[in-house]
Amino acid sequence: MVYSVIMNEMTRHVAGRIYLIALLLSVIGFIAFLVMGGTDVAANGEPIIVFGWMTMPLVAGVLFVIFWLVTYIIYFFFFWPYR
Repeated sequence: MVYSVIMNEMTRHVAGRIYLIALLLSVIGFIAFLVMGGTDVAANGEPIIVFGWMTMPLVAGVLFVIFWLVTYIIYFFFFWPYR
């Protein structure tokens, strides 16, 4: 019940709607990245390495989590209506 009330408040608050749309767009973008083969191995069988040790699936996951963390911090510290 509490979850429903919070989501109801977020959907009626302009900043909450923007926050939820940003999260939805990030999920859609991540799925599109996966479908387009962003985490596939190259034709020669060697994985794509970033910074000398991070594989592309790890980079994609880290960027996804960082985006969600930054949007969370911005929304809940600056726009949360129950301050």
